[in-house]
Order: sequence, then C-alpha cells, then structure tokens
Amino acid sequence: MEKVTLKAVGYRRVSMREQVDGHSLDAQEKNIRDYAKSQGWQVIEIYTDAGISAKKDSFRPDLARMMQDAEAGKFDVIVVDKIDRFYRHLAGLLTALDHLRNIGISFASVQERLDFTSPWGKLMLTVLGILAEIYLDNLRQETIKGKRQRAREGLWNGLPPYGYCRGLCAECKEPNGKGYCPEYGSPNKSDGKRLMLYPVDSQVVKLVFDWYLEEEMSDALITERLNSYVLTLPGGV
Repeated sequence: MEKVTLKAVGYRRVSMREQVDGHSLDAQEKNIRDYAKSQGWQVIEIYTDAGISAKKDSFRPDLARMMQDAEAGKFDVIVVDKIDRFYRHLAGLLTALDHLRNIGISFASVQERLDFTSPWGKLMLTVLGILAEIYLDNLRQETIKGKRQRAREGLWNGLPPYGYCRGLCAECKEPNGKGYCPEYGSPNKSDGKRLMLYPVDSQVVKLVFDWYLEEEMSDALITERLNSYVLTLPGGV
C-alpha cells in the first residue's frame, strides 16, 4: 500500500523580547521544516505571529486563521518548534488540542518530541482531551462559585451594569466620561470596588422604570420617548 503524504503546516511566534533572546522566527521555521521532512510530510504553509504574546486572552491573527483553516480541512497536522510557541497557559493548550482532535487534525512539537500522528501519540491526545474536559468543568464550577460569592457580598460580575460606575472620576477612562459625565475629572468618589450611581445614566434608568410602572408604557414607546428626551441634571447640566 502506498504511504499517504500528510499535509503539514507550521506555526511560529515570537514576542519582541524573544526575537532578541534567540527564539527567532527563522530558527523556528528551520526546525519545523527539518522535522516535517524527517517524517515525510509536505509543508504547505507557515503561519506567523510576530511580536505577539501567547498570554491568556491575547489575540493572534495567524493562529486564528490557522484554526479556521484546520476546521476547513486544508491540512493534516500542525507542527511547532516548542509547545509555548502555540500556548503558554494550560487551559488554552488543552482546549486547542482537544478541538484539533475532534476535527481530525494532528499536532507535533519538535523540541518536546511530541507527535500525535502515531498510535501512541493519538492515545496521549485522547488522554489530554479528557484532562481538558475535567479541567474546564472544574474551572466552570469555580467561576460559578466565585460569581455567587460576589453576589452575596453585593458586588457585580463583569462590567458595571447600566446606570452605575466605579466612581473613579479622577482617573476615568470610560467612553462616556470626558464631555459626557459632569463629574469627570473630579475627586474619586469610591475606591473602585463599590459601584456608584452614574450621574447621567442613572437618571435614565429611573425614567424608564417610572414610565413603565406609572404610565404603563411599552418598550417601544419608552425607546421612542427616550430618543427625543432632553435630560437636564440638577444644577442645569
């Protein structure tokens, strides 16, 4: 039976500091191509994110493009020089590897000698997928627990709800701050850990509730009325 040649792609990444410290893009690409050649794979593309960290929540354009191409089935295996070029944090790594497993894309790392194209490698990838599921389920439970505790303490989750702010007037960076809020630039009214009524938007919230309860207005009528309403704050602002 004729051996099928796998189509491989490489992924390389450096931050600005790492480029100086010797983790150059050229060195990564050479290692990727040499490894793929030793395995008899055809390298069809090298994806590159230069000057970008692999920290949690950082967006890497070429990584996103590569994962989209993986879902489209454009190649068979991803090769990196080192695992940390792909992900630095465990949750992201396990989730990505599990997703690749589910869509039938293999993964290999040159320096760590990880090759998930072999039978034993596929078994290891399955185990990592189970670990990812356990890890993410535990993380989900801890997140829910944390949100409930914040609610018990009277704190909010995520961004402040409409009509409230952190009260950090002197250091305000909100889009509706300068030129909108009359308190912008004044001394802080809170340590940022407790919510304060936002001078403008809190008045809007009160109006909405009053119109809904006292005048029995519908959502559409309230919206129409708000769009033509001119709000005057105490003091004529």
